Amino acid sequence: MIAEPQLGSSKQESSWYLAIASGFLCLLGLVSSALGEGYQVIDVSNGGTIKGVAIWKGKIPTIPPLAVKADLDTCGETSPSPVLKVDPKTKGLQNVLVYLEQVESGKAPAEKYWLHMGKDESDKEADTQVCQFKEHILPFVRTQQVAIINFDPILHNPHFFTDKHGSVFNVAMPTPNKEVDKTLLRAQGVGLAYQCDVHVHMSGYAAGLDHPYFALTDAEGKFEISGVPPGTYTLVAWHEGYKIEKMASSRPVYDEPHIIQMTVDVKSKGTLEEHFEFPVR
Repeated sequence: MIAEPQLGSSKQESSWYLAIASGFLCLLGLVSSALGEGYQVIDVSNGGTIKGVAIWKGKIPTIPPLAVKADLDTCGETSPSPVLKVDPKTKGLQNVLVYLEQVESGKAPAEKYWLHMGKDESDKEADTQVCQFKEHILPFVRTQQVAIINFDPILHNPHFFTDKHGSVFNVAMPTPNKEVDKTLLRAQGVGLAYQCDVHVHMSGYAAGLDHPYFALTDAEGKFEISGVPPGTYTLVAWHEGYKIEKMASSRPVYDEPHIIQMTVDVKSKGTLEEHFEFPVR
């Protein structure tokens, strides 16, 4: 017996498929937005520049070294604290993260953002130290790769956390000079802790941003952010806390960060100069 065709069944099926496809695309859009992929790379031929300096006002505190608990033959018994670096002559404050909030479009980000651990004996990578992160503050664009390398002949275990202290990335790296690349989409925000799980003196802060409009102050406290599309923005200067409030599992826990915010108006091909003074309290 041959079944009679049901009129409209193909249209009904097509409608269902269309509805499912539309819902899936909407979901993809929400996921993309949540992951920071809404940032659009455009040509910024008329971009402006924000530059300036961060300085320390008042007496420079003495920061005690940190005790080393593992691999003392390689790392030594103590390690200099990385939390407060001030140029004694100019009072320039290093490692202040200066960034713009809510930039929807602009220049392209870097392909990779590097985190170096240990001493590069070849000296191809400058300013590396045994049993230390070179980048104590690590800003990066969340959709790009973070490239991590261990130069030391001992095990390091970099471990990144979210703002709720959930684990984002945790890998053992026992082999010297081996690079591991990872996209840390779940690392969103500023002041995200990271550490070496093997060495309690090794720690830092990451900043997972959706755009590349950020800079770290150098040894003289200077910074520059270029290629900024004309417009009005919130400019933020962030520096970690430097006072140890307690020790947790032999690791120092510091006080709250020092944060300065201001509104800036970037003109076409213009240059803004800003001046930040720390501490804020």
